[in-house]
Amino acid sequence: MNSAGVSWRQAARVHGPAILLGFLLLAALALRLIGIGFDLPYLMHPDEDAVVMPAINILKTGDWAPTRMEYGTFHIYLLTAVFAGVFSLAARDGRIATVDQLPLFERGTIPAIYTHPEYFVSARVVSAVLGTLFVLVVYMLGRRLGNQRQGLIAAAIATFLPALVVNDHFATTDTALMFWVALSLYLLLRAYDHWENDSFWAYAGAGFVCGLAASTKYNGLVLAVPLLLVPLLRARSLDEWLSWRVIAGPLAMLAGFLAGTPYALLDLPKFLYWFGYSLHLYNAPDREIVMPVWLWHMRYHLTNPHMPVMVLGVMGTALSFRYWGIRRAVIINSFAAMLWLAILGQTNAQSRMWLPGASLFILWAALALDVLIGRLAAILAARQQDTRWAYTLLLLLLLPFFYFALRYDLNFRQGDVRTLAREWVEANVPPGTAVAVDYFHPNIDPTIWPLTRTFLIFEHDARWYADHGVEYLVLNEVLTDFGQQPPGADGRYRTLLQGVCEVGRVRGSFVATTETDIKIYRVGSCESLSGDN
Repeated sequence: MNSAGVSWRQAARVHGPAILLGFLLLAALALRLIGIGFDLPYLMHPDEDAVVMPAINILKTGDWAPTRMEYGTFHIYLLTAVFAGVFSLAARDGRIATVDQLPLFERGTIPAIYTHPEYFVSARVVSAVLGTLFVLVVYMLGRRLGNQRQGLIAAAIATFLPALVVNDHFATTDTALMFWVALSLYLLLRAYDHWENDSFWAYAGAGFVCGLAASTKYNGLVLAVPLLLVPLLRARSLDEWLSWRVIAGPLAMLAGFLAGTPYALLDLPKFLYWFGYSLHLYNAPDREIVMPVWLWHMRYHLTNPHMPVMVLGVMGTALSFRYWGIRRAVIINSFAAMLWLAILGQTNAQSRMWLPGASLFILWAALALDVLIGRLAAILAARQQDTRWAYTLLLLLLLPFFYFALRYDLNFRQGDVRTLAREWVEANVPPGTAVAVDYFHPNIDPTIWPLTRTFLIFEHDARWYADHGVEYLVLNEVLTDFGQQPPGADGRYRTLLQGVCEVGRVRGSFVATTETDIKIYRVGSCESLSGDN
C-alpha cells in the first residue's frame, strides 16, 4: 500500500502538470463553444460581417481580391479555406448546390440576417479554437520566462478570464491577433534565448509569424519593435548587425505581411485607402469626446471582472525585470509599451483595444501571483502549516472569473437584448409606422417598418423626428455613456426626452456582457399623446 501510494504521488508529480494543462485546454474550449451560435440567423456583432462577407465573396466569385481591407486579409483567407469545407459538407448533404446560392450583403444592412448561418458558426468556431490555442501559447511563454508553475497559472487565468471567453465567441480578428501576437512573442523569445546556437531560420521564422500577425490586424505592426530588439540585445558588433541573419528578421516580417495581405502590392491604391480608413476610424482628428482616452480606459479596466488581472499585471510589470531578466523583459514588455502608446494616442476608445496585449497582462499577473504564492508558502512552512493553503490566492482569483465566464455563456444562449426589442416592436408597433434606430439597433424589417437610421438617437430633437414623419424611437442605453460622446451629448439627450414619451422598455444582455435597457419612445409628450387617445 505504501509503495503504491508513493508510486501514485510520483506519477502525479511527473504527469500532473500535463494533466492539469490538458484539463485547462478542454475547459477553455468548452467555455468558448457554449452559446457559439448566439442569435443566429440574426447578426448582433457589428464587425463579424467585415471578415465573413469578404471570405464568402472570394468563395462565391473566385476573385481573391478582398472587398474590404481595413483589418488586413490573412484572417479572411483563413476563413475562406474553412468556408470551402463548410460548403463541401453542405453540398454533400444536399443543403446547397452551388456557391451562387450564397447571399452577400453590405455592412450595415438591416435586417442583418444570414440564411446560411453555418458560415458564421464556423467562423466563430475558428475564434474559439484560436482562443484555446492561445491558452497553450501563454503556458509556453510563462514556462519559458519563469517556470512551469508560472506557465500553469497563466494558462489558468487565460482559460477563465471573462473578457477572453466573450471575445472568443465572435467571428472577428481580435482573438486571431491575440493568438498570433502571443505566438510571435514566444518565437522571438526563443530566438533570443538560443541566438548563439539556433540556425538562420529561427529568427526569420519568428519574423514571418510577426508579419502574419500584422496581416491579421494592422496594430500587429507593433511587433516590429520586439523583433528589432532581439538582435539589438544579442548582436555584438556592427558586422553581426549587418549580417543576413539579422536582416532576415525584418525581411521575413515583411514577407509574412505580404503573404497574408498580397494586395498591399497587387492593388496598392486600394490597400492605402483601407489602411488610411482604419487609421482615421480610430484617430479622427475632428472627433471630440468629453472624457480623456486614458481615463476612459482606466475606468473600463477597473470596473470590469478582469480588474484583478490588470492590478496584478501592474505589479508583475515591475517584477518582470528582476525575475525574467532585464533584456528578456525589455523584449517582451516593449510590445505592450508601444501598443499602449498607440492606444492612448487615439481619439476612439473601445473595450477590445487591450486584447492584443492580453497575453502580457496575463503573464505579468501570473508572475505576481507566483511570487506571492511562494512567499506565502514560505510563511506557512515557517509556522509548520500546510503550504498548499498558499494556492487559495489563485482560487480566489479564478472562482469569480469562472462565475462570470459561465454567466456570459448563459447570456449568449439566452440571446441579446436587441432581440427582445425587435419582438416588442413586432408586437406593439403597427406595420407601416416609421421608426428611428441608433447604431446598436434591433433587427427590425425596414420593408414593414420604414426606418430612419442614426448613430445616436439624440443627434436630433423630437421636432426633427416629427418633421420627418417618425413616430417611434428605439434607443439603446449602452450609447448613453457620455464619456465616449462629443461634448454636449448629454444635453441633447435631455432635450430629446422632453419631447418624447416612453412607451416600452426591455432589459437584457448586450453582446453577452453589459446588462442594459432598450427604451422605446413615441414622438410627442406623454400629455399630448394621452389627449390624442
